[in-house]
Amino acid sequence: MKFLVVGDSQANGKPGQATEARLRAQGHTVMRVARDGHGPVAYQRNADGVRDTFLDAVRSFNPDVVLGVWGHNPTTTASLQWFRGSVPQPVYVSGPPTYPREADRTLGDRYKTMFQSVFGDGRYIDAYAWTPASLPRDRPGWHFTTSEGGQAWGVPLADELLRRVAGAPTPGGAASGGGGGGTALGPPGGAGRLALAAAGAIGALGLLWWLLRRPVRRNRHWR
Repeated sequence: MKFLVVGDSQANGKPGQATEARLRAQGHTVMRVARDGHGPVAYQRNADGVRDTFLDAVRSFNPDVVLGVWGHNPTTTASLQWFRGSVPQPVYVSGPPTYPREADRTLGDRYKTMFQSVFGDGRYIDAYAWTPASLPRDRPGWHFTTSEGGQAWGVPLADELLRRVAGAPTPGGAASGGGGGGTALGPPGGAGRLALAAAGAIGALGLLWWLLRRPVRRNRHWR
């Protein structure tokens, strides 16, 4: 499959790098388009042409899935709704991470609630459990300074993304995958296909029965 990873410094930095490496290691093709300091609002407003870069990548790369990896740059519900609806492909998001400082945690909690409200149908992948405050970071506590820190988020993020794209239920029980009735990998499988086939067969038999029992009308005036 082809994955397009977009976002801010989290996608551009070690978490995004680790996510890309993990997906590539499992045989997938990955393109990463990210810009430091540019959150969902910046993408929606096309700050510094970041929206154009993102949409150009969608057209040229034609990914199967888009993944947004975000920190705590400006975010609104409207910008997240725009991001989700801006492309025809299934869109997933992860972030923000857990922050050491209380002010950043407060903002992160607010943005996380927005992510959950827009992507709460299995498209939001929570990063809090993978990003404890104890991981090495820069002085403000915003960015991971070691590969281990990036891998702590990026590796399980890639694994969980693949699991959900394949149609597995989320930890909360919501279904995930692509639009319509199936997943990003295709239409419903197994029992779902059998049920659809059975329903089609029953419908065909009913139509045949109706046609056989329908009285034949004789029309003397042919045209």
